Parts: sequence; C-alpha cells; structure tokens
Amino acid sequence: MSPRGIRPKRSDLAGSGRGESGLLTNCDPHLLQYARPGDSGVEGELVIGLDFGTSASKVVIQAPEIQGSPSYAVNFGEFSHTSMPYLLPTTLSVTPSGTCVLGPLDGASLIKDIKLRLFSGGEHLNSSRIPVEQDLSGETEAVAYLALLLRQARSWFLDEKRDVVGHFRRLRWSVNLGVPSPCIEDNEENRRFQRVGKAAWMLSVLPEEHITFGRANRELKHVEDPEYWETDDALTCDFDIIPEIAGGAVGYALSEFRREGLHLMVDVGASTVDVCSFMLHAREGSDRYDLLTADVQRLGTIALHDERIRALKSVYERQAEHLRDSHDPLAPIARDIEPYLVPREKLLSAGDRAEAELKERFQTMLRRVIWEAKVRRDPNAPVWRNGRLPILLIGGGSKLQFFHSAVEEVSPWVQSLAGNDGAILLPLSVPDSLVEKPGEYHRLAVAYGLSHRAMDIGSITSADDTDDIEPLPQIDLENNYTGKEKV
Repeated sequence: MSPRGIRPKRSDLAGSGRGESGLLTNCDPHLLQYARPGDSGVEGELVIGLDFGTSASKVVIQAPEIQGSPSYAVNFGEFSHTSMPYLLPTTLSVTPSGTCVLGPLDGASLIKDIKLRLFSGGEHLNSSRIPVEQDLSGETEAVAYLALLLRQARSWFLDEKRDVVGHFRRLRWSVNLGVPSPCIEDNEENRRFQRVGKAAWMLSVLPEEHITFGRANRELKHVEDPEYWETDDALTCDFDIIPEIAGGAVGYALSEFRREGLHLMVDVGASTVDVCSFMLHAREGSDRYDLLTADVQRLGTIALHDERIRALKSVYERQAEHLRDSHDPLAPIARDIEPYLVPREKLLSAGDRAEAELKERFQTMLRRVIWEAKVRRDPNAPVWRNGRLPILLIGGGSKLQFFHSAVEEVSPWVQSLAGNDGAILLPLSVPDSLVEKPGEYHRLAVAYGLSHRAMDIGSITSADDTDDIEPLPQIDLENNYTGKEKV
C-alpha cells in the first residue's frame, strides 16, 4: 500500500458546471478526468508548463497529441493580477480555521515571498493580519500554494477546453516545473524543488476540498519514500524540473530567428535576474542545451523600485536635517511651505544616481558571465571571431527601458573583449501554437517552453557536467612566414 493510504475511488459525477463547493461536477473529484470520458478509445497527454515566479506564476497547458500541439495560457480569473489574467500572484491566504486559499481574503493571514523563502531557506512568515504558525518551512508554504495553483489550472482547462480534449478516453498529465539555472545541478536546491513539486501535485489531487499546511506537511514527509511516487498510480503524473533558461529558449529554438551556437539568456523577474550562457545545437534530431555559466542575483524590478525609494528617502532626510540645523530660532517662521520641500531637480538627480548604481551591478553580472564564456567555457565559439553574441531578454521586467538599455550598452564591451561586432538583442516572436496571443508574451515565454514534453524540449547538460574548452593554439604567422629574401 502507498504510504498515503488507500486512495479513494473516483466518482462518476453526472451533470456539468460547478457544484456548491466550486469544484467541477463534470469531472472526478481529483480534477484529472472527465466523469463521462470520450468514446474515441485513445488517451491524450496534457503537459503543464509551470513558471513558479517570485511575484506571480504563469501556467501554459499543451496538448501535444492534437494536430498543431495547441497551447493555452491559463486564465486565473478572479485570482489573477489586475494587469493580466495569466498572472497568478505568488501569495496565499490562511483562514482562521487553517484553510489555504489563493489571493487576499478579509480576516485571513496573507503569506508572501513564497518562492524567495523556498530558495533562500528563510524562517519567517510575512503575515499581514492574523498570526500563523511560525514553525512552517518554506517548503510547506510552497507545496500549499502550488497545489492550489495546479487545482485551479486543471479546473480552468477542463472546464474551458472540453471541446479540445473531451473526446479522449483518458487524460495523462505531465508537469514541468521551472527552476533557476543553478538548481539543475545536483544540489539541495534541486532536491528541494523536486520534493515540493511532487508533494504539491499529490496534494492537489486529494479529493478533499480544503488544503491546509498540516496536509502539505504530511505530503512532504512521504514524498521521498520509494513507494510514494508510483508510476502506475492513476493519480501521479510525469514530473520533471527544467531550468527556466531552457524553458525560455524553447520558443526561440522553434522560431525562424533560431541560431545554433553560443547564446546569452537574461531573465528579468520581479525579485531576481537570471543570466546564463548556453550552447544551442541539434543532435540526433533533438535540441541540446549545454549550460556554461549561470548566475542568479536579486537585481529584478523590485530592486529597481527599492533603490529609487531609498534614494528619495535619503534626499528627504538630508533636507529635514538641513532645515533643522540651519533654522534661526529667533527668526519668524515663514507661512510659505515652499522652503520645506525638496527641489524636483534634487529628487531626479538622486533617482538617476540610484539607477546608475543598480545598472552597474547588473552589467557587472552580465560581463562576468560573458567573460567566463569567452575566456574559460567556450573560447572557440565562432561569435567571438565574427558576428555578434546573441542575447535573449525575457521575463516581466524585460520590457522596462532600464533593463533593455542596460543589456544593449554591454555590446561595446563585448566588442572590445572579443574583437567581434559586439552583441545583439534577438527578437522574441509569439509561437503559432499558442492559441490565444497575449499582448505581453515575454511574461509567458518560460511557461510556454515548459509546456512542451521533456523529450521535445531536448536534452540539457548542466554547467557542472559541461567541460571547459581549451583555446585553439595560436599560430605564429611571423616565424612561419617565408619571405622572398629567404628563397
């Protein structure tokens, strides 16, 4: 028997729509199959591409066995961010009874920084209202959040796309969870994402309506048991963790702009910037991604926002100190408030300095990864001799002029380093197979790439398993030259 105990049998619930609980009544209680399956006699695969973001998560579901492999960005409806229905804020609320729900809720504790705590191993919850248990791990929070996300994503898809997949006799699910590039190595971060992803899936398919931290903890305790993840179990899925960098490159690799060889990928998120150099090449009919050097730092859009605020705060504090120290107590106090205000020019100047400092840190990160690729990882790449280093810029922050111009400004440095034509930002095209074309595809690029079957994404070699390449020997043309005076 599985350590989870006896599995409840699926019910054959009649009807359509949603019941009083809000769950679909035309599906089994696990939200995996239609209660009345199609009569085609064949099974169909559905691949969930899950981009677990710091500020918001994105999901794309692909049906690879249908002609054209249509992909669908999940609309999170009432739970989504106001700026875009495909963005699910990476937060959850805990009711006084202990039930976890998506989004903010009056009278509930709001949990934030879920991915950051998972990645950094922090120990404190950000509770805005009612105190919650302080002994919860980042893994527990992530399992509960991702379980709610998976339930909502499957529920939306099965409800909205029955005309697409309703003819299948049975649906087979796969999940590809994106992870920061360094996590692809054999390390604790890698294993943590594996544990969390599998436990979240199993929690999401329980027939109980409510998800709690206690239930998430119980799933985590069993997740590494050899019998926990039974491949023949009707409730499990094919689960993989895949570098977000590779996910972001899939759409490009399938597009008309594709180039083989050395690339730089820059993924600008809310909290972090993920930079990775990689080799893209085809081998035996499949793409291959050799990761060379990766770096993840907290230099995302939140950092830009925070640096501006700190700069403005500093200006106001200095102005207040100046007014306090320069005031003559015997002089009358003017009625005009103008002397107390900070001149606009000072505020703009402080903001510019803060942005310049952050830009320098960001560009130092870029230059370090590029330098590693040029000097140690792949010094013989053709882009160093002629042409330009191709750079892919993705993520929610990629459209901000700050990051866009910062990447473009690295080109002259690349030119001086390699003696080539510098670097070039490649365009990001919206794939034809993405059925509903969002106006901001750059936010969905990773989720779209992850929605492909692992075998279609191609093979990925981690940086630890990619050997350095020795530079080609320099040819001494002067000593080998035979002039006519030597003939």
